[in-house]
Amino acid sequence: MTGKPARGYHPSSRSALSFSQQIKDELNLQSGSERNCQLAELAVALACAHRQSASEIILTTANPSYAGLVARLVLERYHVAPELVSGKETLSIVLAPEDLVGQIRQDLADRLDIDVVEGPFQLAPDKTPHCTKAILRAAFLASGSIRDPLKAYHLEFDLRREDVALWLGQFLAGLDIRSGLVKRHGHAVVYIKEGQQIADFLLHCGAHQSLLAFESLRVEKDMRNSVNRVVNCDSANSTRIANTAARQLELLHSLEKSGLFGSLPEELAAAGRARLENPDLSLKELGETLEPPLGKSGMNHRLKKLEQFAQDQMEKERRHHDD
Repeated sequence: MTGKPARGYHPSSRSALSFSQQIKDELNLQSGSERNCQLAELAVALACAHRQSASEIILTTANPSYAGLVARLVLERYHVAPELVSGKETLSIVLAPEDLVGQIRQDLADRLDIDVVEGPFQLAPDKTPHCTKAILRAAFLASGSIRDPLKAYHLEFDLRREDVALWLGQFLAGLDIRSGLVKRHGHAVVYIKEGQQIADFLLHCGAHQSLLAFESLRVEKDMRNSVNRVVNCDSANSTRIANTAARQLELLHSLEKSGLFGSLPEELAAAGRARLENPDLSLKELGETLEPPLGKSGMNHRLKKLEQFAQDQMEKERRHHDD
């Protein structure tokens, strides 16, 4: 099934609709047309369910559209409408009684060689060769979420079963998408933390409008980071220039007070006068005030020699007074 693409995400809209929700809205408009892909989608959804047993499978979601999608898949294939139970902020899809669960398990075992209840969960690639979009779509709709990309790159799948988490990590690795696995509050969480890896996931699951929005945000974030680095670098340079100038000015004023300024070699005296007259200029700008002009490295060399000369002369003066 196809429809209008999800609205493009923008930071100003995140209070009304999160990026996760916009991805899910886009994915809800899609569904695999091949029978095995529809079965794979259902299998992954049920494997990600919050409760699984021989008599009952319960999948809980905050997305009514997704609940409707799973209910439709079950109704179309097994001719039984799942029970939908509304919570305060969630909707649970309840598959019962036991004969329905048994029918679904047997169907998936016959068609895909898997058991969605007992596991270990493993989708055979030869059974679902063209179902990557359907599989990733179901995994994200059932258990996925993503943070605001402007704040952090982090996409994760919160799963109840470790065998499902291990399978999903392997499936992602087969698509060259690197993921990690952690335990959190008794759940197995598969996560992706690199921007390019998240972009690859969105591409593979068919969320093309969300991918465009994500890439736009990545560009914006990279530009902000670049500007911040430049500003921080400029700030650090300004601080360093100011500290160096203050140290040099202190030495030059000490030389003047002690009457030692006149003992400076002419090239050092010229550099000293340039610094005294232009305390705020950078080395490059200071060098341009000399005649003939001096480059940044040349000016830096002279001022270092000047500092060393001043320190040596002042040390001699102190030793003379001490004697």
